[in-house]
Amino acid sequence: MKRLKILFVTCLLAIASTILIISLDLLMGVQISGIIWKAINPFRVMEPAEYIIILLFIMVYFVDTFGAYLKKKKEKENPSN
Repeated sequence: MKRLKILFVTCLLAIASTILIISLDLLMGVQISGIIWKAINPFRVMEPAEYIIILLFIMVYFVDTFGAYLKKKKEKENPSN
């Protein structure tokens, strides 16, 4: 449950930051197509090594979550410990 909270807070912060960036761009008078391009642009200029690092972070998160699930399942099967 703790991991789900962390994921939720991370997503909530990302969404709030994106909304803030979009609203500031709208206040400055940037066209909608320019705002979308600006939001996608950071991923278009990333180096291959940065893609690998992002994928590694995602994999570590899922492996850790899966390990916690297996540990909890094992504890549920052996309540004598």
